[in-house]
Order: sequence, then C-alpha cells, then structure tokens
Amino acid sequence: MKTITISLPLSLDYHNGSAELQKMGYTLSFELQNGTHIVETPPIVVGTLAYLNNINLMAQLSFTYTYEEKNKVITIGGPDYTAEDGVCLTTFPEGTAEYAYQRGSEIKISTDKALYNPNWNYNTPMTPQLDQLFANTVKDASQALIDAFVKEDLTVQVKTQPPALTSGEHEDLKVVYQNGLFAGFYNPQEHYGDEFVVKSIYSVWGGEVTFSKNENFANVIGSTNDPKIAGKSWLQLWSDQYGYPSCCTSLNYSPVICTSSLVGGHVILGKKAQKVATGSNSVYIMPICKAHNNNDNVYMAAIIYQKGVWLKNYMN
Repeated sequence: MKTITISLPLSLDYHNGSAELQKMGYTLSFELQNGTHIVETPPIVVGTLAYLNNINLMAQLSFTYTYEEKNKVITIGGPDYTAEDGVCLTTFPEGTAEYAYQRGSEIKISTDKALYNPNWNYNTPMTPQLDQLFANTVKDASQALIDAFVKEDLTVQVKTQPPALTSGEHEDLKVVYQNGLFAGFYNPQEHYGDEFVVKSIYSVWGGEVTFSKNENFANVIGSTNDPKIAGKSWLQLWSDQYGYPSCCTSLNYSPVICTSSLVGGHVILGKKAQKVATGSNSVYIMPICKAHNNNDNVYMAAIIYQKGVWLKNYMN
C-alpha cells in the first residue's frame, strides 16, 4: 500500500476584536486503501474567540477519496467542489458541538443548521472576511492533496463543477449510452433506437483528470469521432479547460506518425481499445490526432499533455 504524507493547512492569520487566529497546519500520514474512504485530521487549536471569554477555536480538515488500486486511479473533490464528499473544514468552539462546515469555494457556511449555532457563526459582521479565509484554506488544502497524489504517479480524477455553457452548447454536447454502456458522442444525424439513452454533459460530467507522465490509454471502440457540429466541439471543451492544443497528446508514439488534424478523442486507460466495460466510471477526453483516433489497433501515451476532461457513468 502507498503511504501518503502531506502537510495540510487548517487556518490562516486573522486578527480582529472578536477572533484571533494563527496560521496553522497539520502533517497527516495515511495509507491509500482500495475503495471509498474518509480521512480526517484531529481537531487542533487555531485561535481564540474574544467574545466568548477567549475560548479556543478548534479546526479539523476531512476529505473523501476513492481509490481503484488495480488501475492506480484516485478520485477526490477539487478546490471549487462544494458537495458533501468534498474537502471540508470543520470549526467549533472547544468543548461545544457548535460545528460550522466550509466546503470548496462557497463564501458561506455549508450547512444551514450551523447558522443557528448560538455562539459560533462566522457569516456575521463580527468576523468580516473570515468566511473568505476559510474558503481559501479549503481550496489550498484541496490543491495540496491533488499535488501530493500526482507526485505518487497516480491517475488523479478531480471532481469539479460542470462548465458554464450556452443553451446551444448544452444541446450539442451530449453523450449516448446503449443498454447502460457508454456508446459515444451524440450525433444529431444518427437515429437512436429504444436501447439508447442520450444524456446531457451535466449528468455525466466528472471533472478533470491528470495522467501520470507517459501513461498509456486507448480508444473507445464503437463511438463516433469528435463531431464538428454547430456549437462547441469536444476538442473545444478540452481547450476551454487547458488552452488549445498544439499537437497530439501522443505525439508520434510508435507506430503512428501523427497528423496535424486534432479531435477531442474519448479514451480509456490501458493498452487495448475496447468498448467501455460495465461499471466503468471513467471515459476521458484528450486531444489526439485523427491518425490515432481512427486506429483501434494501437494504444497511446500521455506524452505532451497529461490533463484531460473526465466523464463519469451517468448510472453511477
């Protein structure tokens, strides 16, 4: 098993008449285990609350990860991810159960219940900008976790909010499932029978992925090419995240000589092109040339670009 050791921030400096906080962190070590797990630091003192007779303010960081040991794929919430399985900073006055939870980029306490704490609520004029400080702390901790996993040569899937799209782009960027299996990008010129389900990108958006350098991946068999339809193409979707690619991700990876025409290819990890297996939660969008995209007898490598768009199974 891999052991991860990482220093995580718990608070930044903050000083006013109501609260005094110091920049504090905690060095955490934990073993990566297969499956979904919650990791948390112990609560530590990060400051005092003057309006509560200088009672200690405690802080604790927690996060959820999912690890597929076989494929060395780890999934975690990103800096702006605000769902309950995202990175969470919990603060409370020592000796009380007045918990306040901060997740992602939201400049507010993440649970309405905390707003009714009799003594601890940092969304008030008594502690101006403290909510922003806690949001920044969560974002810094999320990025530190992502960086630590990337250094371990893992494939890192980062949950993010879906991109902002116009109504036309939303209509164009669809994916198709056949009998529950990923079957490719939606093509408005195709006729889909009852065994097909067409889903919007919002229902299948996973987030971003970072491959390890030179990690192998292959085409998804049976799906369409990147369609040049009226709105945003899948290549443009990738470009909006990372900038327009200058060449194929798998540049001249033997035995293919790359062409200059690029598409937003949908790929899976491994060295064999195949239909996406039942239960698979990962199809990725990567910029590849048409020579690679049209050849299911070869596999590719993340040589030039390691970052991609992650699409999850809408059924999971």
